[in-house]
Amino acid sequence: MTDNQDNKNSEKFVRLMEVMAYFAFANNSEFAKTIKTSKSYISEILKSQVPPKTMGQKLEDNLNVSRQWYETGEGEMLLSNKVQINQSQNNAKPLHEVHYPINPADAPFIDMGNGQYTMLIPLVDEYSYASFPGGFKDPEYVSELRKISITVDKQHSGRYFAFEILGDSMENYSDKESAKKSIADGSTVVGREIQKHHWKSRLHYHKWATFVIVHKEYGITCKTILDQEVADGIIHLGSFNPDKSRHKDFAWNLDDIQAIFNIVRIINEP
Repeated sequence: MTDNQDNKNSEKFVRLMEVMAYFAFANNSEFAKTIKTSKSYISEILKSQVPPKTMGQKLEDNLNVSRQWYETGEGEMLLSNKVQINQSQNNAKPLHEVHYPINPADAPFIDMGNGQYTMLIPLVDEYSYASFPGGFKDPEYVSELRKISITVDKQHSGRYFAFEILGDSMENYSDKESAKKSIADGSTVVGREIQKHHWKSRLHYHKWATFVIVHKEYGITCKTILDQEVADGIIHLGSFNPDKSRHKDFAWNLDDIQAIFNIVRIINEP
């Protein structure tokens, strides 16, 4: 399977998760029954994260979900607003109506069974870097970001974003320990926002190796926190890359920072 086909399947799987979250099915059996297939068939799709070619037509025929939207991401999810749902689905909430920070009860999680969940996370890719600092607090802006999915073993609380890493500042493969922490150019990382009231005390930079930091002027960067002057509100930042002529350590005032995310997972390494 080509990388292009892998990407298309991944995007269709995320849109399938959006559909399931939109209609708030009570369980996988209810979803399977609605689209006229078996629970085991749905379980296999959720496990492999590769939807079959027939899924788009099943969604359109049984849920009035646009096949074009499902397969390409273009247009609206629903062909019309006249979608019939049963009584157990009447509390459904579209993902674009889910506000951030996410409350655990409202988070877009899909129960995959066996104690695992699929979690949908907004992705800040290369093309969103410029707009994210001014828009990440706006629920409508967040809803427009492309989503990725990861598998987790519980429904995590908090506000999560995925970021595409640009540049080699966090690469260091000089030894095994450094390589374990390295983040390659083009990788995708998942970060959990550290709420601002926690900034007044010492950040747990000994627990978390890397952070995504959003500066009011300089935008998004991925760094490690070397030190923190709590009383003065200063954090000292550095790169893993040993070439300090290109990647110098520096300090920022927390008053100039919009958001800090501790990186909890590295995915999609190139």
